[in-house]
Amino acid sequence: MLKGFKEFLLRGNIIDLSTAVVIGTAFTGLVTAFTDSIIQPLIDRIGAGGDSDYGILRIPIGGNQTIDLNVLLSATINFVLIAAVVYFVIVLPFSRFRKQKEETVEAEVVLLTEIRDLLAQRPGPTVEQRLDPDAPKPTA
Repeated sequence: MLKGFKEFLLRGNIIDLSTAVVIGTAFTGLVTAFTDSIIQPLIDRIGAGGDSDYGILRIPIGGNQTIDLNVLLSATINFVLIAAVVYFVIVLPFSRFRKQKEETVEAEVVLLTEIRDLLAQRPGPTVEQRLDPDAPKPTA
């Protein structure tokens, strides 16, 4: 039981996944800090954020309550930045790698097909005939 669990943990997928989660978490913190310290102040400046109850991106709905679009815009920018980095750093290179691997497999299949066809053109008994002497002889 422990042997199977150990094999499960040491498979490449689990290690890759755990590494991706750790790096993704650290990167999310970095992007969030960038958004909070650089992007959010710019959004607040445009939208009269901070302690102000009015502005382009703040909609008063009565009393002290407002709909704050600054927070939504900041979260959207945060999401787009993370998605862009994941796409350009992980998805795009992996897609290229997979495409190269598929092309290599196709080339191997073509080569093996050519070898098979050349062997089939050779005169003499086929593999089946060598393995089974009672098999019918080829007609040339």
